[in-house]
Amino acid sequence: MAFFRYVYCDFWGKTIVLELIRDGWDMFFHTIVGFVFPWILGVYLVRNQTRIFVIIYPVGAAIAFLINKIGFNYFWKMNGDFVELSFPSLPYDIGLFPILSCLFICIIHFEKIGILITFLVFTLGTSFIELLLVILGKLDYLNEWNIYWTAVSYGISYLITYGYYKIVVKYFSLNKQMH
Repeated sequence: MAFFRYVYCDFWGKTIVLELIRDGWDMFFHTIVGFVFPWILGVYLVRNQTRIFVIIYPVGAAIAFLINKIGFNYFWKMNGDFVELSFPSLPYDIGLFPILSCLFICIIHFEKIGILITFLVFTLGTSFIELLLVILGKLDYLNEWNIYWTAVSYGISYLITYGYYKIVVKYFSLNKQMH
């Protein structure tokens, strides 16, 4: 049975009462790490690379939702007892993963680093972020899943994103600025 805690926050001179269930702190952590921090970069991308962001973000989110839906039902779980198993991944599905997909494509599109190096850095970097979540006890692997399979899943995700990008640049110009 969940119990409630009340947290009083002073927000710009106004006291706000936050009512949190037992797992609220865990969800707060996932929201900050998976949504708030990535959207700091996301705002920059929206302002400076709007066209790429608008085209790539939905694909990154769709890939994240698909992989996490499968993964949370069979291969991993985040700490806390949630009725909907994939609910804790929501901040990552609309924050970290699609924004990293946009950054991945921006680096490739503007040829800042070679495609293979970019692919390896993003695959290993995202896997490292997940490894940190495992080490911190925020994520548990099930059914023989491990960090190697995680790297494979991120690699496939970035390959799908890159494939979509190649289709888009074949038919549309991403260099024009949107107004």
